[in-house]
Amino acid sequence: MKRLTLSVFLTIAVLAPPLVRVSPAGARATGSLHAKIAYLFASDADGDGEVYAVDSDGALTNLTENELPDWDPVLSPAGTGYAFVSRRDGNSEIYVSAFGFTEGVNLTRNPSADYEPDWSPDGRRLVFVSERDGGRDLYLLSVADGAVERLTQAGVGELYRSPAWSPSGEEIAYSAVRAGAEQVYVKELSGQERQITRWPLKGRFPAWSPDGRWLAFAGWHEDDRPGIYLASADGSEVRWLWEARSSISNLAWLGGRIAFTLVDGAHDIYTLDLQSAIVTKLVSGPAWEDGFSARQGKAWPAVVMEDAATFAAEPAVAFGANIADLSDVGLVRDLGFGWIKNYLSWAGVEARRGSPNWVDPDNVVRAAQRSGLKVLMRIHDTPDWARPRDTTITHPPSDLGAYFAFVASVAWRYRGRVAAYEIGNEPNLAWEWGNETPDPAGYAITLRLAYMAIKAIDPAALVVSGGLATTGDGGPGAMGDLDYLRGLYRAGARGYFDALGAHPYGYGSAPFAQHPYGLAVTRLEQQRAVMLEFGDERTPIWATETGWPLPSAWSMGEHDKYVVSEAAQADYYVQLYTQAPARWPWLQGIFLFNLDFSTVPWYDARQPMRWYAILEGDGSPRLAYTRLRDRAVQGAPR
Repeated sequence: MKRLTLSVFLTIAVLAPPLVRVSPAGARATGSLHAKIAYLFASDADGDGEVYAVDSDGALTNLTENELPDWDPVLSPAGTGYAFVSRRDGNSEIYVSAFGFTEGVNLTRNPSADYEPDWSPDGRRLVFVSERDGGRDLYLLSVADGAVERLTQAGVGELYRSPAWSPSGEEIAYSAVRAGAEQVYVKELSGQERQITRWPLKGRFPAWSPDGRWLAFAGWHEDDRPGIYLASADGSEVRWLWEARSSISNLAWLGGRIAFTLVDGAHDIYTLDLQSAIVTKLVSGPAWEDGFSARQGKAWPAVVMEDAATFAAEPAVAFGANIADLSDVGLVRDLGFGWIKNYLSWAGVEARRGSPNWVDPDNVVRAAQRSGLKVLMRIHDTPDWARPRDTTITHPPSDLGAYFAFVASVAWRYRGRVAAYEIGNEPNLAWEWGNETPDPAGYAITLRLAYMAIKAIDPAALVVSGGLATTGDGGPGAMGDLDYLRGLYRAGARGYFDALGAHPYGYGSAPFAQHPYGLAVTRLEQQRAVMLEFGDERTPIWATETGWPLPSAWSMGEHDKYVVSEAAQADYYVQLYTQAPARWPWLQGIFLFNLDFSTVPWYDARQPMRWYAILEGDGSPRLAYTRLRDRAVQGAPR
C-alpha cells in the first residue's frame, strides 16, 4: 500500500466529490481497489488494531498497516475512501484516507480523544464523539476546513456516544446515559431532540434503515433480554427482533440485513436477515473484529481471519481484572482470566439501617456467573449511621456489631457465588481511613470481624486483606506500607486473612525493575520479606490492583510522572502475567487495574483511573488488551 502525501490528499473530494476535484495521482492510486470494495471492518488480528477491506470476491486488504491501533472505519458516501480512528499520534484522532494509501490526514488534531465518526450523507461533515471538553459529547466536523461545532452538553455522570447520521442528513441518532440509564435519542440538526427508547428498555448503537423510517439498536431490558430491537424513527413503536445470549455492538443496516458484532468467546461480525431471522457469521477468528461499514448493493462475502484457536487452561494463579461496566465481563473471559473484581459499598447497600438494597452487588454476581467467572468483591464504605458524626464515608465503623452483621448478611446472600472478599481499600492511606492517621491495630479489628463473619457462613470463601498502597517510608497522609504491615502482624491479624492484599503499581517502570523507595511492582518482594519476618510463609499475596497509566490531555496530578506509552503498557502487562507466577510463586492473584473505567459515564476525561484502562473510551481495545488476549489464545499472533 502507498503512503498518502498531503499534496495528494488536498484532493479530499476522493471522499466527498462535491467539495474538491480528484487529482490524477489520487485517481490512479485508488483506481481498481475502491470499485470492488464490499465492506470495511477493524481487527486486532496482527497484534494491534488495523482497518481491513473486503472486496466483492472475498479478497482481504489491510488498509492501514500501523503499529498503533486504527479502528472505527466508516466508508465515505462516495465510496472512494473512509474515515477512521487512529492512535498513532498518542491519542484517538479522526483520520480520513483514500483507498490505496496506508496513511490518511488527521482532521481533528486535538490532545483529547476523538472517536466513533459517522459521515453526513453528502460527505461534507462528520459527527463524532470527543472528550475535549472533559465529558463525552457529540461534535460536528467540517471535512473541508476542519471547523468543529459542539452538538451536545453532557452533565455530570452523563455521556453521549454511538452517533449515526440519518439518510436525510437532517437528524442524528445516538445513545446517551442520563440518570444511570442509556437510551436512544434522535436530534434534529435544528435543535429538537426526541427520545426513542424508555425504561426499562435501554439501548445503544442505533442504525438507520436506508429509508430513514426505522432505527435498529442493541437493546437490553430489565429482565436481561439483550438483543437487536427495532424502533420507528418517531419512537412510537418498538419491536424486539432477535435475542443475543451475549453482548452485541456496532450495528449497521444495509438493505434487508443488519450487521453487528457479537461478543461470544471472540468478537465476530454477524448479519441478521430481517425476513428470515437467519443469523450468519460474516467475519470470524480468535481476534477482535468490529466496526463494520458496507457499501449498498454489494455482496458481502464471508472472511475467516485465522483458523479457530483454543484458549489456554485457566492458570492456577487467580488472574483477573477490575471492571466497571458489567456488560464487559465477557472481555475478561476472553483474556483467559477467571476472575473479576468489583465493589460492594456498605453505605450504598444499606444507606438506611435495616433497609438494604442489593441491586448493584446482585448484578455483579449474576454477570460473573453468566460468563463463568469468579468474583473478588471488595467490601468498603461505612454508612453515616454506623460511624461517628461529621466523618467521611471511608471512616471505619464505630458500630462494630452492625459491621459484623452486615458482612454476615453479605456472606449469607452470596455464599457459594462470591469466591473471595477484599476487606477495605488501602487502609494505610489517611483518606481511606476517614482522613485520620492510619491505624493497623484498628484495621486488624475490622479484618478479624469480617473474617469470622464470612467463614462462619461460607468457609470456602477466601478473605483478602485490604490492598496496601505502595507508600515507601510514608509521609503526610500515608503510613509506609512495610511499617503498616508490621503493625498488622503485631496487632494479631495473622490467621485472619487467606491472602495479603497489595496494590503494586508500576510507577512508570517495567514490572521487575527495582526502585530505591519501592515505587515499583517489585515492592511485593519487600512485603513478602516482612511476612517472613513474622513466620508467615503459607499465606500468599494477591495483587488486587496493578497497572500503568497512559498519557492524558488533562493533568492527572501525581499520576503524570508515571505515564508510559501504549506499547510499553502492553509490554509490561504481558511480562507481569507471563513471568510473575514463576518468579514469585507466593503471588497467587493478579488483578489488573483496570479493564474499562475509560468507558463509563461516572468518570470524566480528567479522571486518572480512565487512563489506566486497557480499553479506549469508545470501548475498542488498547494494545494491552490485544497483547494479553494473544497471550491467552493458543496460536494467536504476538
